[in-house]
Amino acid sequence: MNIKSLNIMTVAISTLLLIGCQTTTSAPPSDIPQIDNIVTLIPDIPDSDGDGVLDVIDECPETPLHTVVDARGCLIEVYTSGLEMEFNGFFPPMSSQLPAIYNKDFITMVKSLNEYPKANVFIFGHVAANEINQDSLARNRALIVKNTLASQHGIDAKRMRTYDCSNNIFVENTDNIDRNFKALNNESIESKQSRVTLKASSSVQDLTNLEYDYYIEIYGEYAKYCERFES
Repeated sequence: MNIKSLNIMTVAISTLLLIGCQTTTSAPPSDIPQIDNIVTLIPDIPDSDGDGVLDVIDECPETPLHTVVDARGCLIEVYTSGLEMEFNGFFPPMSSQLPAIYNKDFITMVKSLNEYPKANVFIFGHVAANEINQDSLARNRALIVKNTLASQHGIDAKRMRTYDCSNNIFVENTDNIDRNFKALNNESIESKQSRVTLKASSSVQDLTNLEYDYYIEIYGEYAKYCERFES
């Protein structure tokens, strides 16, 4: 074998050895978390205080962490250490005499009102559309509840405020507001409007000055559509 042939054979063997030493890179198993490949996307418009409301519309830009905010990014303040109570009672058509079925409800109301002696009581009288020509019916319904609480149960009349809502606040479903309604055996849509609504609160002082969204949701409709009157 001459020197030229030997050199050619040496180059061929070296090439084969280099190919054999190369390693093949394969993709990692799909069940291994690809943490290094995760890219955190940062929005073009930041949310500096992390409350979920972008800075451009955040009216309270330094809200503390782990607090509940409204759509404006401001802290929702709700007082839970107090009384928020609601009662609804339904009347026979054209009547201001509350059925005796509600006597037990009055006992429950009085107990709560005595536990919170500084709570204010708001009483709203309503009428159905077919009762609208009955003068003062809505007011008389509110007054019968006020007088019952004052004369029979000793609740201070100064704590109670009465309102005439006429037929301005309409209800269709009574299931969630009065467990006694079905027992009255009168489920016409008109009979659902012949009612009185009582709300008691240890936080709300005046319906014309509702400060927090929570209380606006509860009392706002009554403040807008009902007229206060003195008994």
